[in-house]
Amino acid sequence: MRRQKGENPAVSIIIATYKRGNLLSHVLEALTTQTNKDFEILMVVKPSEDGTEQVIEKYRERLKIKVIIQNHGYVTDALNLGLKNAEGKIIVFLDDDAIPFPNLIESYLLSYSVPEVGGVAGDVVPVVLRENKICKFKDTPSEIVLTRVSKNVLARKLVNRPLRGLEDYLIYISKAGLVSVNYKVAASALSQPVNSLLAKGANMSISSEASAGFQFPTAWVLGLTFEQYLGWYLWKKGYRIIFNPEIKAYHINHGQSLSRNIKEAKKRTVLCTENRLLFYRLYGSEPDLSIINRIVLLLIETIADIKGVCLHKDTSRIGMFKDKVFAELIGLRWLIYKKLGLNYSPLTDLKKILQ
Repeated sequence: MRRQKGENPAVSIIIATYKRGNLLSHVLEALTTQTNKDFEILMVVKPSEDGTEQVIEKYRERLKIKVIIQNHGYVTDALNLGLKNAEGKIIVFLDDDAIPFPNLIESYLLSYSVPEVGGVAGDVVPVVLRENKICKFKDTPSEIVLTRVSKNVLARKLVNRPLRGLEDYLIYISKAGLVSVNYKVAASALSQPVNSLLAKGANMSISSEASAGFQFPTAWVLGLTFEQYLGWYLWKKGYRIIFNPEIKAYHINHGQSLSRNIKEAKKRTVLCTENRLLFYRLYGSEPDLSIINRIVLLLIETIADIKGVCLHKDTSRIGMFKDKVFAELIGLRWLIYKKLGLNYSPLTDLKKILQ
């Protein structure tokens, strides 16, 4: 159906970009071939003088693009700018290195025809570009649907128990506050839609009605687990959240992330911290989180790290252990400040890592 002049688009696509001028043309070119054209693109651009603006300008005549300049902040700040300006009934998050399949918009619209759906995640297929040609990985058909089960069955049972109500979700939040994968659900997730607390921000969407009033707290640098935080928010409001394997985007593997210039050791520490802070972000709002499960998690991980160093001479475990301790200390500090009614943001300490 053709949209009347002045009428809002059916879909708003948010693309946060920084230093990806060399890849962005692949994303925008794929959007010109969509089978459904009823969408706008919100380019949230953090200036980097790498030619990004010039690439966007080339597509202005073929696509409805709105450029939003991000002068400060990180990835979730960019997403908040996009959410603030989105006018579509469906809001799609697409990475600036994710090439959508031609039916992506059409498939998202069909997914929301199901009652009570508030969020839909699509599949992400890892690829590399060789002479501008897309080449898939034979042994990794999906970055989301994982089938390799951890050997430590006891640890999975003790630590990875899902929050009550998420037992049949592909990706869920455990009682210990970690994002986990349900391998039983994964067995069928590549052939049919399944429940899931969204998946990867490279290719996912939300209903503007379901997410009305939502914005990400400014306590992220790399944005790890922001998808599940958003999925949890929609789920708690009573909406159904699904993963639809028919909605696909290629994700270009090039060894970078939105962190760009952050050194690898510092990035590892920030990733570990943000992953573990999910427990503290939700604590007090999610009653099914368990301190006992969290303590068991810490004990199991500590034993595994000590065993790795002492028996297998794996010295990398020392750095991993330090990162976990640092993350938990920040989380505990955050929790204490909350209890005392004082203001504290872990972003303050995360910034110190990067200095």
